[in-house]
Amino acid sequence: MIWPRACALFGTDRGLPGRAAASTLTAFVSVCHPMLDHPVRLAVFDIDGTLLGPGYPLGRPQIQALARLHEAGITLALASSRQRASLLDLAEAIGLPLYLVSYNGPLVNAPDGTRISATDIALPAGLGSALADFVDAGGCVHCYTVDDWQAFGPDWRIDNEAAGRHAVPSRRAASLTPATLPPRALKILCDGDLPALAAVRAAVAAEPGLVMNWSGSECHDIHARHASKGDGLRQLCRHLSIDTGHTIAFGDADSDISMLSTAGTGFAMGAANARVTAAADRRLGAPGSGELEALLAEIAATV
Repeated sequence: MIWPRACALFGTDRGLPGRAAASTLTAFVSVCHPMLDHPVRLAVFDIDGTLLGPGYPLGRPQIQALARLHEAGITLALASSRQRASLLDLAEAIGLPLYLVSYNGPLVNAPDGTRISATDIALPAGLGSALADFVDAGGCVHCYTVDDWQAFGPDWRIDNEAAGRHAVPSRRAASLTPATLPPRALKILCDGDLPALAAVRAAVAAEPGLVMNWSGSECHDIHARHASKGDGLRQLCRHLSIDTGHTIAFGDADSDISMLSTAGTGFAMGAANARVTAAADRRLGAPGSGELEALLAEIAATV
């Protein structure tokens, strides 16, 4: 069972016995931390607001903590709203074999680049019109396919997303017409908390196969309903022959909810809202607090 001390330490009102089925350690090359009720074979991390934060860029503390897990035999993955090119920059800086779940779930790749899954969506006319109006109102739309990135809107908003040596849009324009959009995309990102966003939400709601989630400050992601971070985690587990109950996941935004609720133990990070904390089993401090790194060191030390 999960020790009462652990529940008090991490501020949870969940995690009762049965949340994830317990398994014997001898059945797997895996790790079981005293504060968990299951072994850990896979650890999945959101990036912004989880590993990184304002004033807390990627550095030695996070890299060393991840390296300890890797040395302990735990498979590592990054799961982010970021595009794959941006995640590749991070993976190179971290210097470890990392599975990558990009665009909040639609694209999953192995460390060697092998594509595990890619789930795209059709862009219906109604959504295209709403996106064009959103850009006209001052918002920014990013359209991502497997091999391309197009950005529409104010330069300063486009530049906010254009981060990293390999993350550069192939097309950028101040306005958008539906005809300029590709017929299919992995993800549409709307940047801007504007009244015109309501029409985009309505257009998404009219399409049963689409969902729209808040993924960070003024950022709202549109993708296939069954291509969330939780689905990305399940794809990874199938590929690696790992039970989802033998995973841990860390995140702070609405786009992390499905991943946190799918994992054997989900950790809500820092400023996570009530929806995120309700989906998680534990809560940790914000990036820079040292709580994440301390927990990972303890898990690695149990090997």
